[in-house]
Amino acid sequence: MRKKGYLSVCMAVTLALSAALPVYGAAGPGQTGISIPEGLTEEKWNKLQDQTIEFDELSDRVRYFNSDLQNIADSAGNEKNNQQYVYDEMKIYIRDLNDNAKSMEESGALSSEKGQEDYKDLKITVMILEKGADTLNKVIKRIDSGINKNVDRYSKTFSSAVSQIMIGYNSALANQEMLQKMLDVSKAGYEAQSISFQQGMATEADVLAANKGVLAAQASLEQIDNTIDGLKRSLCLMTGYSADAEVQIGAVPQLDPSLISSLNLEADTAKAVGNNYDLIEKRRSASGQTTTGVKNKEAGLSEEEQNITVTMQAYYQGILQAKSAYDAACTAYDKAVLEKDKADRSYQLGMVSRLGHLQAQMAFLQAEGAKQSAYNTLYQAYDTYQWAVNGIIADSGQ
Repeated sequence: MRKKGYLSVCMAVTLALSAALPVYGAAGPGQTGISIPEGLTEEKWNKLQDQTIEFDELSDRVRYFNSDLQNIADSAGNEKNNQQYVYDEMKIYIRDLNDNAKSMEESGALSSEKGQEDYKDLKITVMILEKGADTLNKVIKRIDSGINKNVDRYSKTFSSAVSQIMIGYNSALANQEMLQKMLDVSKAGYEAQSISFQQGMATEADVLAANKGVLAAQASLEQIDNTIDGLKRSLCLMTGYSADAEVQIGAVPQLDPSLISSLNLEADTAKAVGNNYDLIEKRRSASGQTTTGVKNKEAGLSEEEQNITVTMQAYYQGILQAKSAYDAACTAYDKAVLEKDKADRSYQLGMVSRLGHLQAQMAFLQAEGAKQSAYNTLYQAYDTYQWAVNGIIADSGQ
């Protein structure tokens, strides 16, 4: 009789939970508006949703608005929510069973043999369900921990990629003005050659060569325009905007030189090894519980740590080389400023032709573009290094 009573109670639990699950699934997550995430002020949350993409907002934009990351989080969250629903229903049913047992005690039902057997069935069922609920709660915590780790990893991976896109966008933008000036110079040269040809002072070949220069400048400008448009569209999509959104894109932040001089390669490498997501997974992976398996796992971990160490050294040297190149570009730019000022004065005095003045302006813009590109390269090197410290090394496919 006890067995029959126990089975009937468990069957009731099963039917109750299986009937309830589809109702939960139909509701689904994300049916209500997004509330302000924990840890963000209302001011910062509102700023994230304006029509300007700032470099220091990239990680938050990706975490809260990137559709791919949201899909990853929602997919994992659905599993957790379903398990949580089952757990909550089990706790409710356990409470009801305990209430029933208490009612039996108070009603005097335990005075009969049948009442005692039913009471025991209830208590046994409660004990079994409580153990099952405890196990399920541990599973939910593991799922929750896994969700947070996966979202954190993908958020950092996407954010590191977006930062590279934004740096590339600013580099392309810095060269756009120079290419526009190159087109202006080419057109002025073509006009000058056409006039000289009419006056018999230039050949047809000179005119054709000048025209080729115009076409080449137009092609270069069109290419950089397409590059800028493509990078902007990618940047918008990665940060949760539509591809053709009318947004403003901020500049690459100014890098404090002291941040570079204070870098500690040894300490940063140790952090990179400890934070690297691939290594974390491999450390937690099974070794087969054999001597050979343990040795192979240790050897694999050692090799991976060495690879990270070598990569960090390469990133560090990349920063130093980029810093040297940027310093040289700054020197060249300062010289170009002086040359441009001299050309401006000469042009105002009529001592330099329009073409000569345009050529001087182009030389200045080339130096200015080279300086900005060198800075962006430096910032990119520094940014790549810092992402590696935080566990994301792009070269390793993370």
